[in-house]
Amino acid sequence: MAEEPKKTELGPLASIEHAEAVIVVVAQVLNPSIFTETWLVKHDIVSADAFVGLRVFSAEMAQFQTKESQVLVIPARLQITVDLTKSDVDFAFPLKIALRSIQLLPQTPYQALGMNFNYFVTPPAGEDLPSYSRNLFGDGTGPLIRAFASKDAKFGRYFSQDYESGRLKLDIKPVIAGPEHKDLLQFAFNFHYELSKVNEADRPATLVRLLGTWESMRQHSLQLVELGLKSKNRG
Repeated sequence: MAEEPKKTELGPLASIEHAEAVIVVVAQVLNPSIFTETWLVKHDIVSADAFVGLRVFSAEMAQFQTKESQVLVIPARLQITVDLTKSDVDFAFPLKIALRSIQLLPQTPYQALGMNFNYFVTPPAGEDLPSYSRNLFGDGTGPLIRAFASKDAKFGRYFSQDYESGRLKLDIKPVIAGPEHKDLLQFAFNFHYELSKVNEADRPATLVRLLGTWESMRQHSLQLVELGLKSKNRG
């Protein structure tokens, strides 16, 4: 029987319907043909019995899945997606895929790292998304707010600031998502780190160090979701 996804309750406010993390390693040139099943197993990146579902290995693309993650390798990008709502996910496993790949390919001209977190929030019982999002983000008397005075209007917000040695961007917006096509509020976090000012020889070690902060970034993003759902009317 398929495991039921867990919901993260946010007090009396709302709950996280779905959450995912995406690790993106950007390189000027990245050769997908290296990422064969044999290479992944030989170098202890993925064990032979960890692969699930269909997988593709070619000169243009490598794509495979494990229980914990989905992995895509295309020229200039290694992308690892993790479902955070599964209760038995071992977060160390997808991180290992990124870390081992970087350590084994130190000559790759790495350009940037993105650690992304997406949370899809359902409003509290008895509230619809238009009224809920207005209460959170639609206050004010500016002309743009007044232009969206209809009851069906939905609201979000964008935030950006320097964080640690990178840039944190948060885009909050109403979406229709999930298998039930529900009205949800998406909190999309991007922790972005440019490597252009780092000596090329030092970039692999820099990436390894930054990936070591992944768990703290996850916790920080979740705390910001909780803050974002505290309107002035809810405390």
